[in-house]
Order: sequence, then C-alpha cells, then structure tokens
Amino acid sequence: MMAQMKAFARSGTGKGVARKLRREGKVPAVVYGSGQENINISLERKEWNMLVEAEGRALRTHPQHLMLEDGRRVAVLVRSLQRHPVSSQTEHVDFLRFDPMRRIDIMVPVVIKGDTESPGVKRGGMVQTIQRELHVQCRADHIPEWIEVSVAGLDIGESVHIQDIKLPDGVEVHAEDNFTVAAVVGVQAEEVDTTAPAEGETTITTAVEGDKA
Repeated sequence: MMAQMKAFARSGTGKGVARKLRREGKVPAVVYGSGQENINISLERKEWNMLVEAEGRALRTHPQHLMLEDGRRVAVLVRSLQRHPVSSQTEHVDFLRFDPMRRIDIMVPVVIKGDTESPGVKRGGMVQTIQRELHVQCRADHIPEWIEVSVAGLDIGESVHIQDIKLPDGVEVHAEDNFTVAAVVGVQAEEVDTTAPAEGETTITTAVEGDKA
C-alpha cells in the first residue's frame, strides 16, 4: 500500500523561496515525468521526516501518493534528495511521476545473505560487496525492496556474478557483461574482477521508459 503525503503548491522558485520555506518548517520539492508539466510543491517537514524514518532504505523503491490541494492524487517515486552537509536534513526532493503499469529503470539495494555459511568466511576470509545497488527494470508497482545475493557456498577467491542471481519475477537486469556482484576474499584482499558499470552516487536515479532522465 502506498503511503500518502500532503503536498502544497508553491508559485516561486529559487534559493530565496526555498530558504523561506525551510524556515517555515517545509521541504521544497518538484514533481515531473510522464510527459506532463512540472509541479512545484512543498511538504510539511515533520510529515516528510516521519516518512523517511518509516521507510528507511526502502524510500528509494516504495511508490508514494502525493495528495495535492486541488484534490488530485499523484503516484510518485523519490528520484533524488538534497541534504544539508552538516545536519543531513532534507533540503529538496525530486519526485518522478509514473504510471504503475509501465516498466521503469531504478537502482535497487543489494543485501548479502549466507555469509556465516560461507566456507571462505569460516576459514578467515571476508565478504566483499562489489555492487551495493543493481540497475534493474521492472513495473513501477512491483519494485523489490532489495535484491538478495547469497554467498553461502563461496570459498576464498570465489565470487557471485549477475547471471548467478535469481531475480524476482518481472525484474530484469540489462548488462552486456556478467559482472561481479560479491566475492569472498582473504584478509589481504585478492584482486577481484569488477567488470561492471561504475557504482553510482547515493543520489537516486530512476527513469521511466520514454522519459528523459
């Protein structure tokens, strides 16, 4: 079930307007995508902070409903956040409007399982996570919270590649190379072949088919 959050229209843009909104206890935001006009909005900071705390890392993958003042309800995904460098408070949010029936590209976190069962870990090795997120394609209403990667059978020097991973139904990873996702290495880490796209920044990158990022 999608969380619902009130959103308030704002007419101005720019740093001055954003600072005023923050002083009033609001978070500036924008909604865009699906070939429609952008909507400049603000959120109640208290309500936004409660959502961030409740969702945790799933904030990136859980669709939300914004309830606009004119009665419209807009299904969105969090595309990116800007945080204050000292307080880590959210300073701005970009929301991506989407059609739940369309497929989207989104970054989904990797969760490592089975490390205590790994022969290599039992012999003193350690798990090295090469890809902390995977770029997947799926329907917007079926985004997995994470992709589980098992290292239970790995010895030192062995690794899990993308083609070894069983993805949830309807989820695909488009990659030209069978890149490494995780490995078990010795304490003096062996060099692991990490043929893969460079790991992205923490900023969320979500796109809908047919929309420009």
